Amino acid sequence: MQIVIDTPYVTVQEFSRRSGLSDRSIRREIEQGHYIIRPKAEGTKTSVLINMVHIAMEAAEQAERVRQAAQD
Repeated sequence: MQIVIDTPYVTVQEFSRRSGLSDRSIRREIEQGHYIIRPKAEGTKTSVLINMVHIAMEAAEQAERVRQAAQD
């Protein structure tokens, strides 16, 4: 399996566009720890950036589990 990621991080707005989820849903998932974000320095106003590498790795692991279960 080969996965190609066009960028390691995306903004919440870009992730919303790509996934079809609302900004609010994505921010809730971030608060619950379901998406890993790039650490921000305290007090900065930089954008929240979602780690796409982690999401791709999680998806690959899930696909492998499903594939192995189908073989059993």
